[in-house]
Amino acid sequence: MDKDLVLKKIPKIEDKLLVAKILDKYVLAEKIRRSTNSEFLDPYQRNLLEKSFEICGIQDYFFFGGFSGAERTVVVFCPYNMPENVEQEYSGLFEILQIKPKSRDNFSHRDYLGSLMGLGIKREKIGDILVRDEFCYVVVLKDIADYIKYNLTKVGNVYVEIETVDTGELGVSPPKVKEISSTVASLRLDSVASVGFGMSRSKAADFIKAEKVYVNWEIANSVSKLVKEGDTISIRGKGRVVLEKIGNTTKKDRIHILMKKYI
Repeated sequence: MDKDLVLKKIPKIEDKLLVAKILDKYVLAEKIRRSTNSEFLDPYQRNLLEKSFEICGIQDYFFFGGFSGAERTVVVFCPYNMPENVEQEYSGLFEILQIKPKSRDNFSHRDYLGSLMGLGIKREKIGDILVRDEFCYVVVLKDIADYIKYNLTKVGNVYVEIETVDTGELGVSPPKVKEISSTVASLRLDSVASVGFGMSRSKAADFIKAEKVYVNWEIANSVSKLVKEGDTISIRGKGRVVLEKIGNTTKKDRIHILMKKYI
């Protein structure tokens, strides 16, 4: 594995540090002949690591966030003992906490996260936070679970009760998506984003120039950036769409596209 070759391809210092740290986890797993894992990663970091692993030829790994479909995940390296059912085998890395306010309040994801971070916990220790009407579920690494249970007494000014629950209680539903079929003059980011988010091309361009648009969770500040099949486009505060399929070209030289918008 040529670690230096990978790091040379990464422009941002913070990204270099992350990739170097995670590659060290892989080297350790090979050395001790046991699995190793990272802390939680966001989708941008996961995408960055997947590209780095491809360059290195690393294959014995998987991403998992405590339940199927989790957005925030850890990477687990299993160079010698990849199990058949990885999710079942490594569910013990996590604990799922139910945080329930003692009086009804409309707490948001930000409220719960802010209270957890107020305990001095690093964001990397906390996975997905699933907000329900009267409580939330939060996935955490097992080594921090007891600390949260003993020290988190309030969210905002409201006292809370905390208990550990099984994955089966999450009741996670598949995300709701809306299919958008249309044509575009080109596969430029401003053109595709305008279709996906139902806005004018100039409005999409304004969001891009304001650095509020992300492609595969990385800021995209060029309106002429070309997007490809499978790319995820998100606009801060507007949600995200996936360019599901690029079709044929019409007689007027427009390109058929199929997008999925998360609603």
